[in-house]
Amino acid sequence: MREFIWIEWNLAKIEAHCLSREEVEFAWHRRRDLRKRIDDHGVTIESAGQCPSGRWIKILWRYNVDRDGETKVFVITAHNL
Repeated sequence: MREFIWIEWNLAKIEAHCLSREEVEFAWHRRRDLRKRIDDHGVTIESAGQCPSGRWIKILWRYNVDRDGETKVFVITAHNL
């Protein structure tokens, strides 16, 4: 199971859309990738996933390597589809 990097910044972004980290992680694990974008920060992936409540959300995320060299998921934001 993939681990996530949560910091105050991305938690505030998803909470602004009335989402919890548990909902976003649940939807991410059942996601469908829609498209990839390459920019100065690397590859950002847009995905769609369904929360336990049945709500469909869009998740913008990327893979980040942490201090220990482990690759984890960094959610940029998530919101209703």
